[in-house]
Amino acid sequence: MNRPGDLLLSPWALVSVAVILVNDHVLKGAFGNTLTGKLSDVAGVFLFPLLLLSVLEVLRRTLVGRAAIAWSIAVTGIGFAAVKVVPPIGDAYEWVIGFLRLTAGGFRGDLLPIVVLRDPSDLWVLPILFASYLVITHHRTRAPEGAPEHEMISPGPHPT
Repeated sequence: MNRPGDLLLSPWALVSVAVILVNDHVLKGAFGNTLTGKLSDVAGVFLFPLLLLSVLEVLRRTLVGRAAIAWSIAVTGIGFAAVKVVPPIGDAYEWVIGFLRLTAGGFRGDLLPIVVLRDPSDLWVLPILFASYLVITHHRTRAPEGAPEHEMISPGPHPT
């Protein structure tokens, strides 16, 4: 996996997306307990740095280095902690995600915030960022200078 955006195709990223979808759309409705809440937090915190790096790589059309990896991990951890323990940031997050939902739904319905349960004990999931780091560094090894993967790529299909 040495092309921009490939991190989202790693098995770990795909499993975390599946966990989020099944948990949020099935398990929370059926059980709605502490475990289902923490499960979404773990999967989301794990996945978000991979998503940030993939978006950055696709926009730049090149692989990123260690600084971007550190940045993605830090932004995820600080952002998650802020949403969970700083009320104005949590409120803003609820409305932004509500707006994104409305946008994704074609502006049908009302603008409503999502509900984030703010529990400082959710911060125990932050060590999962170490697993994100391991997956990123395992799958996102920087190509040597001069290798085709190191150069800017065209938006067209990649030769295999």
